[in-house]
Amino acid sequence: MVTIQDVARRAGVSVATVSRVINGKGYVRDELRERVERAVADLKYEPNLLARNWRTRTTRTLAAVIASIASPHEARTLQTAEQVALAHDYSIILCDTSRNAEVEARYLRMVRQRRVDGVLLNTMGQCKAEIRALTEQGVPVVMLNRPLGDYGPLVDAVVVDSHRGAMEAVEHLIRVGHKRIGLLSGPVAEFHGRERLRGYVDALRAHGLPQDEGLIRFGNFDEHLAAAEMEEFIHMPSPPTAIFAAGYSMARAAMTVLRAHGLRIPDDMALAMFDDVVWGDFIDPPLTLVSNPARELGRIAMELLLARLADHSRPPQEVWLAPKLIVRRSCGWAGSSAPEVPVATAGGRPCQPL
Repeated sequence: MVTIQDVARRAGVSVATVSRVINGKGYVRDELRERVERAVADLKYEPNLLARNWRTRTTRTLAAVIASIASPHEARTLQTAEQVALAHDYSIILCDTSRNAEVEARYLRMVRQRRVDGVLLNTMGQCKAEIRALTEQGVPVVMLNRPLGDYGPLVDAVVVDSHRGAMEAVEHLIRVGHKRIGLLSGPVAEFHGRERLRGYVDALRAHGLPQDEGLIRFGNFDEHLAAAEMEEFIHMPSPPTAIFAAGYSMARAAMTVLRAHGLRIPDDMALAMFDDVVWGDFIDPPLTLVSNPARELGRIAMELLLARLADHSRPPQEVWLAPKLIVRRSCGWAGSSAPEVPVATAGGRPCQPL
């Protein structure tokens, strides 16, 4: 096995100089750096990461504990976060909880035992003790699309404003003439389920429309459950004229049920959804939807985590991001296309980058 001493002898420099070049720390003259890099390549030297981690008490490893990798939004978020992490010489361990709080708790205990340097967390909201144990051990956590809470020190957050995004989508349905709007809601136990339900209710209230509890069905971000609730909608004596699906899987279920009954979008029932999907612009009719800024979310979340790793004393950061309402033809829009409509934030929250 090639050692750092072998590299130093081949390059004609000290072991300390080789270490500075490999670790990218300290000044090394260009001529010496080139000799070291040439020796590393010639000898095919690979640094002993375990030894380096032992000396520095770091692992250069981060964990991403997320609700579902099947979500196109979370997949894009993690892809961007990983690109930023790799650019800073960090690797990411992916932990998919499948929206199960017990699995989330197990993963959080595991990453604490493995001494990862930091965690991106898309929590289900039931693992406060495990999160506090991480932060009290000195492991920074960034809440991924969840607001700050009582999780202990070293916690930051980046959040998409689901309330305002849902409100804009429902207001668009109202503006094009719909008054009976059904909601396929996420679970109220989850932050974004509650926020999108609140946006739906606030949009009705803002336009003087009554809130009909029979028009609120809980698909809970589950395609099979949403399909069953959609069947209930279309068999109502007075069915809704439009559906707002609060997540991509529930929108897919709604389209499947409508097609199975020979109902057309938007002629028989209009449809808008929360979440961006690559196929939204290619189906007929193209879908009106609220687009999540997934890549921006991933970038900012990783930047927050890296900043926290560099300075544990900095004050907590909570960054709110604005989604965009993209108007197409699934709601009965008269034109063949419509511009993207940026969504403002609600409640005076800042929607800005880090």
